[in-house]
Amino acid sequence: MKKLALLLTLCFALAVPAIVTAQQPPTPPDVPDKADVLKFLDLIHARTQMVHVLDGLAKQMRLGAEQGFKQKVPDATPEQLAKVDQLFDGIFKELPLDEIVDAVIPIYQKHLTKTDLAAITSFYSSPAGQKVLKEMPAVTSEAMEAGGEIGRRAFAAKSLQLDHEIAELVNQTKEN
Repeated sequence: MKKLALLLTLCFALAVPAIVTAQQPPTPPDVPDKADVLKFLDLIHARTQMVHVLDGLAKQMRLGAEQGFKQKVPDATPEQLAKVDQLFDGIFKELPLDEIVDAVIPIYQKHLTKTDLAAITSFYSSPAGQKVLKEMPAVTSEAMEAGGEIGRRAFAAKSLQLDHEIAELVNQTKEN
């Protein structure tokens, strides 16, 4: 009996490290460290780009809200529209950018090797890479405007369809 218990204990002791090791993903030898990722994020002006994207998103949200308000209140006054705009003023100002940066570091480490990141950093350090970085805010802004307009049209059409379908459901419920 003691031999069986000793044998089971020995098997368990030998199996635990194998199980624990099997549960942990292997660490690739070429994972960029936090400093590598931060250097890259600084090079591409990631914080500035995040602020720019969030400002553009807030603008698109404001325009969509205005359009939606005008559909519900066709004779909206400038004061009412200004109040709608105020709802979106500074909507992203309190967003913790440092926390976002900390959250994306492991994502870069998961998807890019140290070698990848070095090559990408080399590109963004080049004149062509610097031009991409310089032009990206304008490209992003123009793309958001174009996409925002398409999105507002699609949302307006879908909103009308949903309003109609909900009204039908309400009518059916009243009839029953």
